[in-house]
Amino acid sequence: MKNRFSFVALGQGGGNIGYLLEKRGYPVLYINTSQEDLDTLENAKFKYHIPEGEGCHKNRHKAKQLIMDDFDNIASEIEAKVKAELTFVIFASAGGSGSGGGPMLVDLLIDEGKDIGSITIMPAPDESVKAHINSYECFSELTEIAGTSACFIIDNQKGDKFELNEAFVDAFTAFLEIPQKHKSIKGNIDQAEIMETLKAHGMAMAVSSPARESADVIREIQTGVSAPLESDRAVKYIAASLAGNVQMSDLETAVGTPIDNFQTFNDNGTICCLSGLTYPQTRLDMIYNKVSDNKELIKKNLAAARESGLKKGVNFLEEMDPPRKKPEGKKPQSKRDIMSKYL
Repeated sequence: MKNRFSFVALGQGGGNIGYLLEKRGYPVLYINTSQEDLDTLENAKFKYHIPEGEGCHKNRHKAKQLIMDDFDNIASEIEAKVKAELTFVIFASAGGSGSGGGPMLVDLLIDEGKDIGSITIMPAPDESVKAHINSYECFSELTEIAGTSACFIIDNQKGDKFELNEAFVDAFTAFLEIPQKHKSIKGNIDQAEIMETLKAHGMAMAVSSPARESADVIREIQTGVSAPLESDRAVKYIAASLAGNVQMSDLETAVGTPIDNFQTFNDNGTICCLSGLTYPQTRLDMIYNKVSDNKELIKKNLAAARESGLKKGVNFLEEMDPPRKKPEGKKPQSKRDIMSKYL
């Protein structure tokens, strides 16, 4: 399975997760506007510094422009170094390089005919107002992209970010390894079913737990590293290697009835992935409220904030810097058209 997946880690937050994946044997390309950030990734195999980049210090617009100007080289690096059947772009939603460039890079790579998923990070509640603005705007762009594969969302309100990264990578890689490591006379999950699960559009979450009772696994799903499930959620696939008394029917009762489920069995613990989930609007509303509650501070300290594509905007300075209108008409037909959506 390792040859069927690759990862493009954008920015420092993406690099931290990519580094953990590379240690587990997966191909990772690290892209950053900051050479200093890249230098912290000792022994990383593939690193690419965007020319003229000196870091973006939470400036999404700056990151977008740098990636636009260098996209042909970036695409060539991806093709040469980490070409795979399914590629995940990893980025933090609250920073600069990853937040600004992540959604656009996903969009551009999909336009080239590639299957592209994403792994992104939501900010902790005690992070800055600017971080929350960036995160909300990042998700407003990401959730509008048609044709994306699974989007895994690590929620930093759940605890220490480095521990959350480790837990996510443990669960994600355990899921990818199910066809190789989990065999049962009662049924198996093959590689095609793993791919089907991970190519589903919408939010996804992976859980790996020693739990042997359904209630304990459901608790892990509800309280684990991922952004929380919506109360009116939809789910497309549930794929799981079940242990002990854990039942697929119990998982479906708790999270919703999927279009299909894939299951196998083992003696050590339960590993599952939910995909095609509703994006976490309630959690995004919390991020919006953090911004809204600091409206006057934003007006005072920020020159502008980009226009949001979600239902509610976070740009309280429109009277100072009116947002650029989004292009109207047909679906974008060129790279330049796609890029224009992000400025």
